[in-house]
Amino acid sequence: MKRRLISFIIAILITVSVSPSARAMSTVDPKLLRGADYTDIPALAARLDAVFSGAPALYSDPACSVPASARIGYRDVPVGRTLYTRDSRGNVYSGSSCYIYANAVYSALFGDVPYHGESSAWQNSRRVLGSAESVSCDLFLSNGVSFGALMRTTPNADGSYSSNYGHSVIILSYNKSAITYLEGNGDGRGLVRVSVRDWADFDRALLKSKGYRVSFIVQPTAGYYDALRRGSVPKNHDFVGYFSQKYAVGYRDVSLSAWYASGVYTASSVGLMNGRESALFVPSGSVTVAEAVTMCARFLSGYYDDRHDFSGGSSWYEPYYAYCALWGIDTSFASPGSAITRADFARLMDRALPQKARTDSVLGVSFSDASNAQYPYIYALAKTGILRGDGGTFRPLSPITRAEAACVLARMADRSLR
Repeated sequence: MKRRLISFIIAILITVSVSPSARAMSTVDPKLLRGADYTDIPALAARLDAVFSGAPALYSDPACSVPASARIGYRDVPVGRTLYTRDSRGNVYSGSSCYIYANAVYSALFGDVPYHGESSAWQNSRRVLGSAESVSCDLFLSNGVSFGALMRTTPNADGSYSSNYGHSVIILSYNKSAITYLEGNGDGRGLVRVSVRDWADFDRALLKSKGYRVSFIVQPTAGYYDALRRGSVPKNHDFVGYFSQKYAVGYRDVSLSAWYASGVYTASSVGLMNGRESALFVPSGSVTVAEAVTMCARFLSGYYDDRHDFSGGSSWYEPYYAYCALWGIDTSFASPGSAITRADFARLMDRALPQKARTDSVLGVSFSDASNAQYPYIYALAKTGILRGDGGTFRPLSPITRAEAACVLARMADRSLR
């Protein structure tokens, strides 16, 4: 009798110790995972198979030269250890645990890194949902959440993401009864797993039990999926193909025979520069720091064709400063209204010019008044043919004129002018 009583008590304790979450969740055997079970796009299925096998574009060093394994079913996402990933443009991002793992998987699948959710930096993605306090199949269906979406949760009431709080998962599939998702650090000890939960438990485990809400859900655009189905992925935007002529311009103070005419009209017609009042361009006028930051932002937005909205802000130039900040471009070197020097203008434009837009074709560049050690960004652009000196000098500390700035921008946008 005593033995039976002990067994009964043990059974009760075991039942109580198994949480509803543990009973409602199951994990998929890594041996059974196949990308083709989650997508009918062969190219995407192959990428997903690579992720399952431990290749989600994670690295252990900032140079992204040492791969960090992240195999399904293993504790390969070290808790708290900083890891790195990069997007298709070569931009490097860092973080730890589920946060960086989810970004790395998303990058491996779609070329983008949602990171903190700055949509202006994405090439192929869009935000479909944010700030929800609860999730359900109906909510996902009504917002069009699809395969590969990255969902991030947060404790913040406004839905913003805070440091390493919350959780980040990749949605693999769902139906009315259950949702399947991929996560790193799934058990708090680094485990990489594919989990299946019913909706009530998914909502409880990822949101309600922790007081979290959805920070955002990001997924590829329909166009990106279509391109994958056609067997091609959209390429980075490149030169005049994406800097097409948008505006008919004419300036009373720019003669067609002027050395800077083609630069002025190219930069203006593609929307990188504007004229001044009364149909004047004022080619000899100086460029302010705020104007240069604006040009930098317009170039980036035009190159990636993200159609960024630059309206709003406490001043006319604040949205352009904010956009450059998203790209990690330092704009704090001088006051907005001061005239920008030729060196600082070169530094800004060097940061804006993507690697794929560079063609180093000018050899033996040398400026007597600007050393490569002091001004490496000047030489980086000079080697592409975008910057040109003046009789062997560069005059780095002189203000750049509007005509000179226009020619630099035109060569950045159209390599035939280099």
